[in-house]
Amino acid sequence: MQQGDRVRFLKFHQGSVRGVAFHPKHRYLFCSGAYDGKINLYSAQKNEFLQSYAITTASLARNINAVRFTVEGSRILATTTARRLAVLDTERGDQIISYDNCAFNGRDRTGLAVDPITPNIVVCCCVNGKGLSLFDLRMPLPLDFLYDVHHGIIRDIVFLHDSWPWAKGYRVIMSVAADGICKVCTLDGRTLHTADVNYSLNSVAPTPEAYNSTVDDGFSSLVMLGGEHASAYIPDCGIQEELKESGQVPIWKLRYTSNGGQLFSACEEGVVRRYRRWPDHHEFLGELYRHNGDVEDMDISPFDEYLVTASKDRSVGVVRLGSPNHGASEYGELT
Repeated sequence: MQQGDRVRFLKFHQGSVRGVAFHPKHRYLFCSGAYDGKINLYSAQKNEFLQSYAITTASLARNINAVRFTVEGSRILATTTARRLAVLDTERGDQIISYDNCAFNGRDRTGLAVDPITPNIVVCCCVNGKGLSLFDLRMPLPLDFLYDVHHGIIRDIVFLHDSWPWAKGYRVIMSVAADGICKVCTLDGRTLHTADVNYSLNSVAPTPEAYNSTVDDGFSSLVMLGGEHASAYIPDCGIQEELKESGQVPIWKLRYTSNGGQLFSACEEGVVRRYRRWPDHHEFLGELYRHNGDVEDMDISPFDEYLVTASKDRSVGVVRLGSPNHGASEYGELT
């Protein structure tokens, strides 16, 4: 991957930015949600602010602590400190539906995940922060509640690919919490696997390839867990590596590129770091950039061209990582 461009900071929020997410189909479009009750849309290619949607009323401030697009990209999901999951139309900004008293109202970024196979299934942290709320967006009420999945506040949630050993015949969720537990469970609440790392966890990032599909090349599939530092967890083997470049500063978000070749970490003091994945370790490549405040969320564009971050300094960081992974397709004018 070629050297990227310098970072740009987009400052269009009046409150701390808690979440960012790229559109799954549009390679440059992404959104951010903040403590001003607004969802902003941007173009990463042009570093341009496009539109703003408010989900705040005069009587109730709905500060946003997580955002995601649905799989087809037609809707934006946002959890708020009013314990609400709001569903907005991406093009018009109209609120399609909302679910009350079902989301965690903590002040930090909270877990929110969309099933990549079943488009209408969504999971977020429930009201007490220790369980999960399940939704089918075709239904007017929540689908189910999984109570007390963890003993601590859940910080991150992901759906696992069906090829992982715990997911045979099930749709499964992996969640991490402040109690230091990484847990895999089914949508009906059955626990399939538990791992304890003995420190508070904030983020989880499984490698994106089908499970062990690259083992012939020496790359074993793993789950990267982030908190006080980052740990590489391999099923049936346990913790195989620890990344401690962040020192005593907690890691809030981990993301792999689409081929699993590079790993990015975002930390509490605003530092974004880059690693290269090798068969037996992750090589630290250096700091990518830093914010003036804590970074709590991060996302990478569908073709690995851009990385965006959400910071408490009220800005959204945008940096171009390099050419798209399927070949360059941009153009420019010579004058």
